[in-house]
Amino acid sequence: MSHRIVIASGLWLSLTACAVGELRVSPHEQDGAGPTDLLPGDAAPPADLAARDTDPAGDRDLAVADGGDCPDATARDLAPPDDGGPLADLGPADQGPADAGHPPHDGGPPDAGGPADGGPPDPPDAGQPGEDAGGPLVPETCGFVYDDLFLPPPSVRPLPSAPGAPRPAPPDLDPTPRPIAHLEPAPPGYSLRELPGGDGRRLSLVMPDYDDALPLFERARPFAGATRCYETPTGARQLTEAQAYDLIRSVAESTTGVSFQEAGSRRTVVGLRGAYPGTFEWNGNTPDRFNDTIVLLWREAWGEKRVLEFPVNTDTGAHEFGIDSSSSLRPNRRYHYVNGWHRGYNALSNAEWGYRVRDDANANGHWDSDRNGWLPPFDETDRDRTGSAHNIHMGAVDRPLGEARVNGWSAGCQVIPGRANWDAFIGAAWTGEGDAVDYHLVDARDIPAGVWGPCPPDGSHRCPFPVTALPFTDRRDTSRAGFYAFEQYNCSPANEAGRELVYVLTLDTSGTLDVTVDCEAPVDIDVHLLDGDDARACLARGHTGLRLAVGPGRYWIVADTFVDGQGTPLAGPYELRIRLD
Repeated sequence: MSHRIVIASGLWLSLTACAVGELRVSPHEQDGAGPTDLLPGDAAPPADLAARDTDPAGDRDLAVADGGDCPDATARDLAPPDDGGPLADLGPADQGPADAGHPPHDGGPPDAGGPADGGPPDPPDAGQPGEDAGGPLVPETCGFVYDDLFLPPPSVRPLPSAPGAPRPAPPDLDPTPRPIAHLEPAPPGYSLRELPGGDGRRLSLVMPDYDDALPLFERARPFAGATRCYETPTGARQLTEAQAYDLIRSVAESTTGVSFQEAGSRRTVVGLRGAYPGTFEWNGNTPDRFNDTIVLLWREAWGEKRVLEFPVNTDTGAHEFGIDSSSSLRPNRRYHYVNGWHRGYNALSNAEWGYRVRDDANANGHWDSDRNGWLPPFDETDRDRTGSAHNIHMGAVDRPLGEARVNGWSAGCQVIPGRANWDAFIGAAWTGEGDAVDYHLVDARDIPAGVWGPCPPDGSHRCPFPVTALPFTDRRDTSRAGFYAFEQYNCSPANEAGRELVYVLTLDTSGTLDVTVDCEAPVDIDVHLLDGDDARACLARGHTGLRLAVGPGRYWIVADTFVDGQGTPLAGPYELRIRLD
């Protein structure tokens, strides 16, 4: 069986837009990768250049050896294009005014320095410094006040610096799909309401008669000005609606490996778990809060790109729903939805059945894992199983947004808070009953670095080798090339402190993943399958290979060098083979 893997091209942001005068900031300096001044269009650094890599546990000194070129590999590495992407030419002179006009206050601190719903700050007063020879200056941040809105996260069980003792092997996946419970308060009634459609039409939809005081989130309004502010890992940017569409599309496609379907004004929804609206970096994902982002994107019949952004919860609420009745969607994959129904009113309903989910077994509203940390109660741990019925619907919560709790409104559904926000979302998302809608759910920690700048594949954690087609074969040599990052994994006590090389695989289908590694003694290269770029996210490990049933999603395969009892890394040449049965 042959499988093709969609590799979305990276969308790079030119850092000169956030520069002062002629100062140019290297993307490697931004993310701690070292002093290399590599900018869009520049050549890659020499293979023997010392480098640093980063992972969620912090920076680690790494060494890139003498290249380890692989002319006989059967699947070639794909480097991003050299043109810097569609936003690379956006310089300071292209920056337009930010959206003006803030909605009514939604209950945040009145003097927090910006609108309570996290919208962009007011523009500086006329006449203040803001220009130089390089054009108008762009702030490092957009002035969002989310940290003032959302209460501090509860204490989390400390994560060790090393994964520690291996966890038990996961039980076999329960093959019986169990739908999540829909136990939120029943609507007091239903009304046929007329709403503005996303393409200027008026729609008549069946809507729940919930009532709440939460105002419309500012970024859920159409773009009011020429640009809107976004905080990216490389600095704040003022983007037009078309540029914002392209950026979010690149984030979704690059992370899930699935291209947008845009024909006939088809709607696409993108969820950003652990990122506030207008941002792309991990916020800690405090449980039981509406602190994620859901973005609705489409192209009008005449080609114009549209973007609406809403707060959302993409996990479970902290509520006891009953055994096998609550679970979270796994991120970094595409889900199939339709214009349908939820509890008697029009909503987006999940059209799939029996997909892999994480069961919130201890009912704390948190996707507990080694990677995320653990919250009480500690006597029962979450587990993977199959599930269904994760719809996108509304929750009737009152202001302020930052203090609202998800609670029983979600046993795993994607819940948009407030009737005003729901009306705006479903009115723009609805194209006709039964029409397909793709939902790309992304973990903010796993957005590829190539979205933000050049990232030629080198086998590092920042720029892994893409698995472009299955079956896949690759030959490398960890005595000549590799990185020192992960020394031990949560799935094994083995010492893997030698050099490693990283591969990334995105799947839009289920199957049994078979990974084998061949090397001749005394060389000892082990393989690890991860569902996040974190040594605590290990799903399986093999000395010579591994097999595991997997679903759609993004996976990291790490070929890591074992270190023997005398402290000697058993590095050398290996052949890696990957297939999906």
